[in-house]
Amino acid sequence: DWNFPSIAWGRDSSQLTPFEKGIDICLKDMNAKPPTEILLLLRNRGVDKGLEDIRLALEKRHKMIQVMNSMTQSELLHSDASMGVESVPVRVSESASLKTSFFYVSRSIESRETAIRWFDCRSGKKKCLSSFQGNCTKEKLKKLHRDQSLPSSWRAYCNYLCSSKACSCHIEGLRFGLEIFETNGRGLGLRTAKGVSIKKGDIICNYEGEIVSALEAKRRDEEHAKAGEMGSYTINLDEKGDVCIDATLMRSASAFINHSCAESNTYLFRALGHHLDETFPFLVFRAKQDIGELQELTFNYVKGMPDGQKPIGLCSECNREHCLCRQCTEIEHKKHGVMV
Repeated sequence: DWNFPSIAWGRDSSQLTPFEKGIDICLKDMNAKPPTEILLLLRNRGVDKGLEDIRLALEKRHKMIQVMNSMTQSELLHSDASMGVESVPVRVSESASLKTSFFYVSRSIESRETAIRWFDCRSGKKKCLSSFQGNCTKEKLKKLHRDQSLPSSWRAYCNYLCSSKACSCHIEGLRFGLEIFETNGRGLGLRTAKGVSIKKGDIICNYEGEIVSALEAKRRDEEHAKAGEMGSYTINLDEKGDVCIDATLMRSASAFINHSCAESNTYLFRALGHHLDETFPFLVFRAKQDIGELQELTFNYVKGMPDGQKPIGLCSECNREHCLCRQCTEIEHKKHGVMV
């Protein structure tokens, strides 16, 4: 049974459990990064507290920040959708209406079922990451890649064993100022902020959410379909499709990147990070080309589908609705009688 009482997690010098300490930081230290991810992880690991406790604490925190900065709730949200979780603010355009029905995270949160895999790794059932001391060098990363027997398409980046705080290999969180905006008929999208440009090959961000099994992801998608909720935020984490990232309830700005099959300007690749299980990589967005200011970010959703499965839609190339490639937009325009 994973429902441990709070006292089972111990108490600090203030007689607070780890969960209570996280809530305490949320409500008392407005300058600190809110420990949203730690609270969500503790909840998934079995703390007898619910999502509502975390949501209420964050709502109180946001109200206090509003008062301190003489801002309305809308002004605070539009200034930074991450609410301080990211080191770089995630702007929301004035025309965009962003529902705050999700928890913003800058790193993926393991579910209960995947947390068991973490403990399996510690007990020797899984191969652990190769250790190294000092700064990351190409030689050490090559050894890390080789020792883990990773696919050649993967990249090896430094992990928690790296002692350098300023290591250029770190790939967590946003690297550039991005903005959530209202697209023309495709819901919300993500673009570069004003004055921000991205060079070809630059790492932009990771795809973040809740790490779940493929069976759980399928169950959730079926639930959303029955409820009449459109769209899925699930992407395969491993190449076999056994583990997925679901960005429905927990997500970062990357969840707002729209699809384009032929003319996407970013792509996803897998990179070994600091997880003890080598089958839990980072999913990293990298620029395929130079991207100027206020330009929408897109990537090919189809490559994240299991076994090459293609979703049903209208695009003859990818069978995906709301694709941004030229062929799909021309089809959509003709469908609605728009001259192109």
